[in-house]
Amino acid sequence: MRNTKVFLNSEKVFNKIIEASDLKKSDVVLEIGSGDGRLTRRIAPLVSKVYAIELDLNLLDASKVFLGEFKNIEYINQDILSFEFPDDVNKIISNLPYAISSPVTERIINFLDNKKGSEAILMYQKEFGERMTAIPGIRDYSMLSVFVQYTSEPELVMHVSKSDFRPRPAVDSVVIKLKPKNRGIDQSFLSFARLLFQHKKKNLYSALMDSRMHLNVKNKDELREKMKSLDEKLLKTKVFFFNVDELMLIYDEVKRASLWPKGKSKL
Repeated sequence: MRNTKVFLNSEKVFNKIIEASDLKKSDVVLEIGSGDGRLTRRIAPLVSKVYAIELDLNLLDASKVFLGEFKNIEYINQDILSFEFPDDVNKIISNLPYAISSPVTERIINFLDNKKGSEAILMYQKEFGERMTAIPGIRDYSMLSVFVQYTSEPELVMHVSKSDFRPRPAVDSVVIKLKPKNRGIDQSFLSFARLLFQHKKKNLYSALMDSRMHLNVKNKDELREKMKSLDEKLLKTKVFFFNVDELMLIYDEVKRASLWPKGKSKL
């Protein structure tokens, strides 16, 4: 978590973010945490409009002076967690506040999911970004990995050293590009995956057995009987070895076995 405000101070990183954003004159950009406007200044000449949202009013006022020549910037002094994303936005760029990376990322992905051709270029604490892009079977692979990889195609753009900021923070960072899959997010599937990942180091059989209170069964014996219809190889595999496609296959099998859902689509 970063309590002290730090500012990106690397021309190389700024240029890489702009390059990865592939900005066009028709683009409408939401910049989250626009700060004093140093990245906004590089975005504005390339796009139709920028929504610059910044919670710190002093920084926002300073950026208005700094960016006075640009007439296509709308300045917004709001908390991103309660802000209603403008519907015309098709690209989101941000050095995200690390303390709220998870809820903001979820909001961004849900917003962009029904917008074909949209994308987000976001900076994260290194450890968080590594979890987003982690592959099955390694320690960092988690429900965050599943959510991001189910809903989008995450791409590691670059590593960013703590020395690229002033003042220097305690952690390194990464820039991640998210391209929504526009598949239509099935919240019931995500709830099921979340249930399994509470037991991610157990095999599927044990994970389902330990989750029986959330399934359509009355007791262990009924669950054992229903699990006979599931693939035996899958049942013996540990949860954190399943990729998104395999989890979706398991979800379909569990539904066919009448194990899911139990009334609610969210846990």
